[in-house]
Amino acid sequence: MKIKTKGRCVKCKELCAIPQAEQHILNCSLKSSTPTQQESGHLVLIAWTFQPHMYWMFVTLPKTASLSLLDAFLRMEWLECCGHLSRFTIGDKGYMSQTECGNPSQCMKKQIGQLLPYGSICDYVYDMGSSTRLTIKNITEIPFCSQKKVEILVQNEPPKFSCEFCKKEPDNICAICGETVCSSCSSQHSCVVDEGDDYVLLPLVNSPRTGVCGYTGR
Repeated sequence: MKIKTKGRCVKCKELCAIPQAEQHILNCSLKSSTPTQQESGHLVLIAWTFQPHMYWMFVTLPKTASLSLLDAFLRMEWLECCGHLSRFTIGDKGYMSQTECGNPSQCMKKQIGQLLPYGSICDYVYDMGSSTRLTIKNITEIPFCSQKKVEILVQNEPPKFSCEFCKKEPDNICAICGETVCSSCSSQHSCVVDEGDDYVLLPLVNSPRTGVCGYTGR
């Protein structure tokens, strides 16, 4: 089932879907920013590759932002659970987070603006086993943004799910089958019954990594 969500602008709190968000952000940024304090940067859309309208965010990147800066941001906001490897794929070239020896990769110091022209898309994967894949688009230049960090401008509201039994709002997701269940009904879930334990249930969080590996949110 394809799920579409809307997101709320962090500046004006207006709710909008992906198609309207880009223009809204550019207009809102011009109205609310202070040009004397900030420089231009990149407006970037990040979305879950499997369902891009379900989990997504528009962010700004500093003008000289590196792959490692964006990698660290994605891990912090959406992905980090067990220190897995990650990789950007731009064109036919891959940029790994670590070398074969386990050291930080020097290629991740490359600037995104030099690798990904405006309008271009790249792929990102976190965890080469139980992978979470993202699609990243460098949309356009944005006039004013922080030059020190990645900033979220609009992020999807949590998707609506229901407990498989009582249909109320769930707070758990099964790491085995992906079903959602509330705490009151969790003991009835078939995977819990089969395993004889509720360790298979993880917190349901607003991330494409929810229910995968040991991810429990930020």
